[in-house]
Amino acid sequence: MNFANLETKADMISAIFVYGTLKRGQCRGAMWPVQPVSVFPVFTHGTLFDRHDYPAMTSGTDCVAGERWDFHPDQMPRVLEVLDAIEGANQPGFPDLYRRVVVTTWELSENRGRSGDSVRCSDAGNSTIAYTYHYAREPSDDGFTRVLVDQDAEDPASQCVCWPTSSNR
Repeated sequence: MNFANLETKADMISAIFVYGTLKRGQCRGAMWPVQPVSVFPVFTHGTLFDRHDYPAMTSGTDCVAGERWDFHPDQMPRVLEVLDAIEGANQPGFPDLYRRVVVTTWELSENRGRSGDSVRCSDAGNSTIAYTYHYAREPSDDGFTRVLVDQDAEDPASQCVCWPTSSNR
């Protein structure tokens, strides 16, 4: 995707990628200000970090599983206002905890094998751009540890990392 005109396309983005506490069933999953048009399991590229209470993501090359929440374009200003406050982004007079960024998302496909269910990442399909929130500081400085791909998986390159991890479910 050509991101040269991304700033001019920003007003056309009507999706949010979430990978942590804002996902359905998580502690902040009910804090969305409006109902989405749809919610899809998707992934993006990044580096995921875990702490006992919430995750953090930065740019990177791992496949990070999450949800893409799609909204009507006229709802996005309200959605972004509320999420910026939740994520500690763009709040006048306060340093950012997270920064709102634009990422590309792809749909996830399930792979059912003898070793159990897994999620396969393939960025060969249709993509959608979405906003997400990257941690604004070095995550390890705040007690986060990197979530790694399962090295025992048959095809580690196709596996996504996700939160919550098995250690905090």
